[in-house]
Amino acid sequence: MPAILDDAVKRLEEKGYSKDSAYAIATKTLQESGDLREGTQEATSKGKRRGEMSRATRAKTRAKKYKEERKAGRKFERNTSGRD
Repeated sequence: MPAILDDAVKRLEEKGYSKDSAYAIATKTLQESGDLREGTQEATSKGKRRGEMSRATRAKTRAKKYKEERKAGRKFERNTSGRD
């Protein structure tokens, strides 16, 4: 399994999801974000790169992306930091 999928499943299991549910949720979410190939559990190049990062590093790169997008005038519904 790709490292990013294992990390996501581990976090979901810690929240109380069963192993099967955690795999299903993590797979669908990571496929939608482009970290896994559609219909498989195979990591894309983005997924491999992000799987090598720590949780904190992934959060920092995600926050940086949203900050740059806001500066460019694009507003996202999702706010990862809880601040505006």
